[in-house]
Amino acid sequence: MSRHTHLPGQPLTALYLLHAGSMDARLIGLSVERHWKHSVRLVATLDEARVVLVDCDRPGVEAAFEQLGQHPRTGVVCYAFHPKDHAPRFPNRVILGKPLNLESLPGILAQAANDTARQVAVAPPRPQAAPETPPANFSSKPAALGHGLKMDDERDLCGAMDDIPLTAGATLPEKLFFDPDLYLIGHLSRAVEQAIVSGRPHVISGLPRLIGVQPRPLPICVTAFRDNQLRPFSMTQLPNTTARIVSSLIFSESVGTDTVYGAEDFLWNIAAWAARGRLPLGADPYQRVRLKAWPNFTHAFVSPHALRIAALWTRTWASPVEIATRLAIPHRYVFSVFSSAQFAGLLDRDAPAVTPPVIAPVVAPTQQQRPSILSRILRKLLNAV
Repeated sequence: MSRHTHLPGQPLTALYLLHAGSMDARLIGLSVERHWKHSVRLVATLDEARVVLVDCDRPGVEAAFEQLGQHPRTGVVCYAFHPKDHAPRFPNRVILGKPLNLESLPGILAQAANDTARQVAVAPPRPQAAPETPPANFSSKPAALGHGLKMDDERDLCGAMDDIPLTAGATLPEKLFFDPDLYLIGHLSRAVEQAIVSGRPHVISGLPRLIGVQPRPLPICVTAFRDNQLRPFSMTQLPNTTARIVSSLIFSESVGTDTVYGAEDFLWNIAAWAARGRLPLGADPYQRVRLKAWPNFTHAFVSPHALRIAALWTRTWASPVEIATRLAIPHRYVFSVFSSAQFAGLLDRDAPAVTPPVIAPVVAPTQQQRPSILSRILRKLLNAV
């Protein structure tokens, strides 16, 4: 059954984003608008909700659960980068992994709402305690989506993954890598490559907005997507049949509200948003590479420490792990730059071979022979004349 199917008499799941990051809120809003019209609707207040989403990685999550005390009939779905780490704190809660799987999320939300409603219906009534007077600084309203935006963006855009071993040999975790083919960056990189090889414009269709690629004179990308739409859309996995790459005979650089991007900058941004501090599938974090040139940070996404990373990586050959070690920063920040540079075409993998130093042969110093006494007497006589 398709996720767009709506059974007669089946109510829409009323979803309230109780404790979700700004990027996740935009992503879910786009999904409701595009794919979930017949299964999920966003509500503006907690009183209207049948289920809520809670990001366990964001600060203040305990206060969010306190608000649910007055709403026992509301289902709860949690999510985090490391669900197992939060299971002891929030037992008997559904905790999904990041990034959210938008294909299965509507069904999980509906199931959580229905399960909670059934549990409340069969539970025996409990005596109600007198309501406590909340502290003066406590607000019953959920925190604004922009609250702590800087830290939210850092975690949403670079993840929260732990560092990997400093030397190769250990088995690397699967969550360290992402498959570009499951994200917009995979379709975009293929479209740019096909346009450059063929010399003809290409278009990515099947998305809420078209993305066009013009290969000449310099590759550019044109789209009506706005940045606040592109970022969450780039972070989510796309079904296999969603996007299609089509060759186009006609190309216009300005149609309505379309925005023109340099292909290098566009690929850098889409890759950074898809990577979220991870590496493309098949990348080696211990391989020595180098940045060919500085990224155009006036238009390219600047992740934490990106300027320091670029300054060092354009001057020296080093692996991502070595760069992070030299700068004393978490590995995920370097992985973000690595992923962006790979798709933007700024990564140089042809490291020069390390040749052993040439050691000159050691020549024993020649011992000077001491002049004889006769030669010394003759020298003095000659010098005296």
